[in-house]
Amino acid sequence: METIHLSSCPVCSGNKLKKELTCTDFLVSNEKFLLLKCENCGFVFTQDFPNEEEIGRYYDTPQYISHSDTQKGLINSLYHFARKIAMRSKSNLVSDYSAVKSGKLLDIGSGTGYFLHTMCRKKWIVTGIEKSESARVYAHEKFGLNTQDSGYLFEIPEETKDIVTMWHVLEHIESLNDTMSGIYRILKKDGTAVIALPNKESSDARHYKSYWAAYDVPRHLWHFSPSDFELLAEKHNFKVEKIKPMYFDPFYISMLSEKYKGTFAAALVGLTKGFFFFLRSLGNKKKCSSLVYILKKK
Repeated sequence: METIHLSSCPVCSGNKLKKELTCTDFLVSNEKFLLLKCENCGFVFTQDFPNEEEIGRYYDTPQYISHSDTQKGLINSLYHFARKIAMRSKSNLVSDYSAVKSGKLLDIGSGTGYFLHTMCRKKWIVTGIEKSESARVYAHEKFGLNTQDSGYLFEIPEETKDIVTMWHVLEHIESLNDTMSGIYRILKKDGTAVIALPNKESSDARHYKSYWAAYDVPRHLWHFSPSDFELLAEKHNFKVEKIKPMYFDPFYISMLSEKYKGTFAAALVGLTKGFFFFLRSLGNKKKCSSLVYILKKK
């Protein structure tokens, strides 16, 4: 298997790297992957991850819900319930921070198309980018959506999009810096980027450590905290205008983490612990499992 080995930090280019954790791919392969931490900026990344040609097989499972849309099992059923509520929250967030009431929206990593469909019904002109062919086919057949393969980002004319969204996608993309530059290029001067990411400094991440489901190796390549994501945004001439918590994520992530630990009644235990982590995030949003970053061009 061909892998990507990094000798410097993708965020700050520092070359002092140390071992942070060894995590297991609980979803597909049971292989172990090393996480390294930059001693300069604190950014964490998966070392020796599969390259673009190899990584597809790590997504090839019905359990990977954003591609398969499966509703089998209690955890996946709860995911679908939470997603219905999350769609409203996401669409409201776009409306709150967009410079226009409706315009041109690009969703990178559009999956099976539920968010794009929601925004289309709100009169936005929507386009999706999705690597998975099966997810693109699903989005077209179910919603009639226009979704493109990954390379489309670099074909879009500059300053043509009002909004670019990425809901738990940037952590998957090998070309991290090229993608951030591409987003900057295609956004209008008053455009907005909305990027949701797992938070490695969350209460649940600190509790579960190598069992934390949001490390999700090797599908998740990059592991952000608010401070190192702000450094990445600054590097690409963005300013972080707002950070918003995703309050449902502690429940889902905790249920999966308990499942990976082999806990009896994992869903119930995860819901209970997730509620505790949710309460902690009310006092400090930067303790939440996942955060949404609202970016504006400088």
